[in-house]
Amino acid sequence: MVEINSIISTNIGELKIVEFLGRGKSGYSYLAEFGNQKLVFKLMHNEENPYYKFDKNKVELELKSYEILESITSNIPKLIDYSIDKNYLVKEFIDGKLASNAIAENILQKIHLERLIKLAQECEDLNINIDYFPSNFVITEDEIFYIDYEVNEFMKEWSLENWGIYYWLNSKGFKMFIETNDSSFINSDVQKGIPHKVEFEEKAKILFANFNGLK
Repeated sequence: MVEINSIISTNIGELKIVEFLGRGKSGYSYLAEFGNQKLVFKLMHNEENPYYKFDKNKVELELKSYEILESITSNIPKLIDYSIDKNYLVKEFIDGKLASNAIAENILQKIHLERLIKLAQECEDLNINIDYFPSNFVITEDEIFYIDYEVNEFMKEWSLENWGIYYWLNSKGFKMFIETNDSSFINSDVQKGIPHKVEFEEKAKILFANFNGLK
């Protein structure tokens, strides 16, 4: 990990680390200052994940994924800098609210879910999945941004409809998860990363049916 207020040398110059943003499957993300500009510095880690394996260098994987995402949507942070040797990425900072926090506060709007489903269907058309876990998204008043660069070959079990949407619908569970860091509030199987589904299945079914009816 990187200490807050430390100075990091990158290819674009020195960044000041000002805030820890979070830990993902591949790395630690920090809010950084570059002059008057806010950026995100992501340093890859080597920690194991019980339900996801990386078969290549994580920076190289994210660079490849970034190219794919650019062809699908403009609602991703721009890649500013990277180093395969130093194992980091520097990305644009998207100013908004983490979807996970919006879900916990029960303030997510219908438009956000519609944008999410639309993005998911565009990804499926290209035979890919992105990581639909809510902490990988930032929302604004009427937009949604995918702030991670992870892309995988499409597998139905990890799609939005069969996996990710159940996190987005579990407001009470996410509130408890954020307060306690106990993932059993959002997962029925913590080790495999399987969300609670039964109590949200009907709502999810209606949500997708309504969206498909609008197309």
